[in-house]
Amino acid sequence: MKIFYLNRAEDESGISGTGRVAQGFVFDNGKVAMTWLSEHPTVTIYDNIGEVHAIHGHGGKTEVIMEPDYKKAFGEMKSFVDNFDLSEIAMSKVPPDGNAAKLMTKN
Repeated sequence: MKIFYLNRAEDESGISGTGRVAQGFVFDNGKVAMTWLSEHPTVTIYDNIGEVHAIHGHGGKTEVIMEPDYKKAFGEMKSFVDNFDLSEIAMSKVPPDGNAAKLMTKN
């Protein structure tokens, strides 16, 4: 599932305002649920994100901004940290028969 918001530069209708005016989700099957961040917070379901852009884009005056996938980014970072071995990296940078290598293998 992906999170997005609508960022409106110019409000043609005078109803929704400018800036971040709506937020929504793109489900794994491509369907979209969106709600307005206004005094009329209706929720609408769309077949895809293209429909949202076509209906609410107003010729480029409103952008669909996808939020970063923080859960995926966290998983990637965690995997890196879990598999990080500083001693292995350090050993690859020093001569194998040098004093530094002897100190590192000793401890």
